[in-house]
Amino acid sequence: MKHYLRVATINLCDEHPGKKGTLLNKWISILKKIAADVLFLQEINNYNLEKIANELGLKLLNLNNFEGTCVLINPYKLTIIDNNHVKLKSGIKPIYIGGIHLDDVPSLPHHMNNLVYKSSETVPLSYSLDRILKMCAKRRLPRIKEELAKVKKTDRAIIAGDFNEPSHLDLDKIKAPVSKEFEKQGFADTFRSINKDEPGFTWPAGSLYQKEPEQRVDIIYTKNIKIVDAKVYGDDDEKKWISDHRMVIADLVF
Repeated sequence: MKHYLRVATINLCDEHPGKKGTLLNKWISILKKIAADVLFLQEINNYNLEKIANELGLKLLNLNNFEGTCVLINPYKLTIIDNNHVKLKSGIKPIYIGGIHLDDVPSLPHHMNNLVYKSSETVPLSYSLDRILKMCAKRRLPRIKEELAKVKKTDRAIIAGDFNEPSHLDLDKIKAPVSKEFEKQGFADTFRSINKDEPGFTWPAGSLYQKEPEQRVDIIYTKNIKIVDAKVYGDDDEKKWISDHRMVIADLVF
């Protein structure tokens, strides 16, 4: 018997203008339509997480206040083993679940387009591409390797979130370090596995940062799990979308 799981990841965009209560209700309405069984959220610190979970009928798997992330799961389909492992209700094999929100500096797409990225730190445009890639590796790979080390004893895994770095699969001959590491460890990029030619840009979205270079930084990675479908989701009317990131959705089968 086949078992289907829908996985979604979305950065809620803490800086989006508007009252958090009103935005929260809008998010709940959107997420109810998506009906994810595993939901990865980023920039959650000013949102009522308990209300989100209760309204969606989901249960908290893990919470990382430092990174501002959490993972919620459908308790009718999945049983929690510990903070990073679940199993299907009818199964015995564990599935590793990990949420990520990486450092946004440096911005590889900005540098490639000779644009200054305005954030907590400004990286000079005089830096070579090789130097930028080394910065990407230094600032992001330790966190990724820490996460991947936890997966070693688990056959199946789902790791998702806002990686703040595009995949090397989207860049011509540029070896973006985070996605290369996932590939090295046997993970599949769900969106790119299904959509070979679509750009799938996830940032920027909505009314914020419209003049910034488009990029696909929100990704769902899986290991040893069949991918049925994957897509990027956002309101057709950009002005109505309430995040600077679009959502990524993947349908999996076990």
